[in-house]
Parts: sequence; C-alpha cells; structure tokens
Amino acid sequence: MTSADQILTLVRTALDEFDDRPLTVSVRRAIRIASLAGDSQVAVRLGMELHPSGGDPQANGEATRRLMADPALWASADSPAEAAMREYLSDRTLDRKNPDSHIAGHSLSEIDHLLGMLEPSDNVSPSSFENAAMLRRVQELTRHRTFAYLCEWERRFGYSSINDSIFGDYKAVVDRLLSVHAPDLIERFNTLYRRLNEAADQDHTRPASEELSQALTTCRRILEAVVGQVLPAQAELSAAGYKLDQASYRSRLFEFIKIANESENVSAATIAMAEGLHARFAAFDKLTNKGVHADVALRAANMCALNVYILCGEVLLLKQETETDAAAEEGSDDLGSDTR
Repeated sequence: MTSADQILTLVRTALDEFDDRPLTVSVRRAIRIASLAGDSQVAVRLGMELHPSGGDPQANGEATRRLMADPALWASADSPAEAAMREYLSDRTLDRKNPDSHIAGHSLSEIDHLLGMLEPSDNVSPSSFENAAMLRRVQELTRHRTFAYLCEWERRFGYSSINDSIFGDYKAVVDRLLSVHAPDLIERFNTLYRRLNEAADQDHTRPASEELSQALTTCRRILEAVVGQVLPAQAELSAAGYKLDQASYRSRLFEFIKIANESENVSAATIAMAEGLHARFAAFDKLTNKGVHADVALRAANMCALNVYILCGEVLLLKQETETDAAAEEGSDDLGSDTR
C-alpha cells in the first residue's frame, strides 16, 4: 500500500465515523493525518484545540514543534505555527471588538466538562448562558473546520492515490526491464538518489554543491549505459553521417529511436523527451557554473534524475517492443515458407 493510500484510508475512516465519535477523537485523527501529509499549520492549529490549560511552557512548545514537518521553522515570523496561533487567537477571542478581550483558552475536553456543569442547571445566569453559547460556538467551529480539512484531504489523496498507482505500475515495468537488461543500473540509480539526498541535507543558502554535479554525471552515465544496451557503439557512421562511436551516445540514442520508428513503435513524445533531457543537462550545467543556490540546483537535479529514469524506461520498452515485432514477423515468414 502506498503512502497516499494509507493516508486516504485514515481520512475515509475519520469521515465515515465523524458523526459517531466524540469531536476530540475526530480532531486527534485529523492532527495525525495533517502531520503525515506535511500540513504543519493544520496540525498545529488543531493541536491547540486539544491542548489543556496549564503545563510547562517549554514542554508545551516542544509538543507543538513535533507536529511540524520542519521544526526548524518554529521560530520564524512566517512559520506555520505563527499562522496557526493567529487563527486560534482570532477564533477564541471573546470580544473581537475589544483588543484587550480575554481568550477562551480551554481545550475541547475542558469545554465538554464546563458545558456539562452549566447546561443542566435551571438557574443559569445570563453571563453563564452567554459563556455556554460561546463555548458551543468554539465546538461547532472546530467541528466544521475539521470536517472541511478531512474532505479536502480525501479529494487530494484520492487524486494522489491514482497517480501513485499509475507511476507505481510504470515503475514496476521499468525496474523489471532494468533487472533483465542492465541489472547494474539499479545500483547506479540508488547511488544517484543517495547523492541527491546528501545534497538535500546540506545548507541550501550556499552555491550548488559538488554532490549535485556528481549526480548529473551519474545521470549521464546511466543514460549512456542504457543506450549501450539498445545500440552498442560502432565504427560506421549512421545513414545521415553521424558518429555512432562510444562517445556519441546521444547520436546513438536518436539513431535507435529512428530504427524503432521504422517499425512504428516510437511516438513523437519519446523523441521530445530525449531532446528535452539533453536540454535539461545543458541548463543544469549553466546553473552550477553560475553558482546558483543549492535549492535551485537541487530541484533541477531531481528533475533530471526523474526524466532519466522515465526515458530509460521508454527506451527499454521500445527495445522490447521492437524485438517482439521482429520475432513475430520472423515467425510469420517461417510459417509462410512452410505453407509453400
């Protein structure tokens, strides 16, 4: 089961049982989902609804930080935690017209307890009645927002689950082709991903690191190795006069695509993908030479790696389809010879 599928299951369980469970249960479920989804502002905001009065301020802060996808953002002025706090204070202000108004800082469980004491009494003072109404508004506002968050996640992860399934099926095919035709490339892809992860862990405010340049070199070598599987280097020139030696892997790639096109297996999309990947390589070289920040170069490197993987899959699929068509044609010719 994919990550998107797991989250979608949690969301649908929370929605299906929303009206049958206490509000605190639904909110806890929503906090868990928000944390898994990386929606830090929602996780922190709903966490404030459950936070009881009192407690050690430092420990309370640590508990809130644990809900954030990136705890390092805690202290920044525009952090998800700050945005969540502003929304919480606005929702819980007793009198919005009065800037010095008190805040209803009770947790949802404490609100349940207070309402349980206030509402059974027949002699409720006007102020108590007003307080009870305000606490009810807090409950219903939280209920409404929690339900809205869950509905949004169901829509988002339902879409993500479909995408995960499509890419997962394609990945299974490509991984199988790699294991059959070029098993050593699986480890090269693992090396590539490790280098990108190492680069992601570094300071992104400084210029692009050496790891990103090495990652790009690995991308090129992987593509060159796949091209070697479908059209090995040769001394002869192509019909159009292009070199097809070891160094000219790009020419060999387009020559292979041309050959595959003769059996009508290749689409214009594959040609465009190959051309676009080489354009990405060139653009990445310019980025690193200009000394751009690592976060910009990292995004470019990740896109290069993803496109290399997809193109390698396309090329290996073309090889498989071309060989299948050739075998079928040969079998048809043999059958025709036997009948004669």
